[in-house]
Amino acid sequence: MNIKEQFNQPIHKQDLLVVIKQVIFMSLIGGLLIGSLQLLIVFQFGFDFTWLMLFVLAYITARRIKRSISEGHIIYSLLSVLAFILAYYLMNITVNLGLIYLLTDGLSLSLILPALNPIPFFLFLYPLNGNFFSVNNILEVVFFLIGVYYAFQYSK
Repeated sequence: MNIKEQFNQPIHKQDLLVVIKQVIFMSLIGGLLIGSLQLLIVFQFGFDFTWLMLFVLAYITARRIKRSISEGHIIYSLLSVLAFILAYYLMNITVNLGLIYLLTDGLSLSLILPALNPIPFFLFLYPLNGNFFSVNNILEVVFFLIGVYYAFQYSK
């Protein structure tokens, strides 16, 4: 089936409401949980496993959405990708605010507001960035794209 035919399939409203609830739930809980786990690894061991956390995040998002629907639709897969991107954003917010709290012994509004800006979290995807061709950035781009593909493909 081509994309136009997939969009013309009927959408079950009960499934759509359940998928939207799962998207919100997985974005919030998945992003906070994976972000907390990454914060623990970064703070205790000094390793940055963002690429591994992307796999875990894509897996739990796609699996949760796939289990909540009775019949697949392309909209559900797109919502799964949206949940993955939103959870990635919340994961980075959790890690940054956790590191700010641990390193400065407190949080203030002047430290929280810049940490909520989404542009630095997705700057690794910008090809004109000076660090785009560094090894760490290329790995993060590759695994982010694999995570998006995984979230899309396996939530069908």
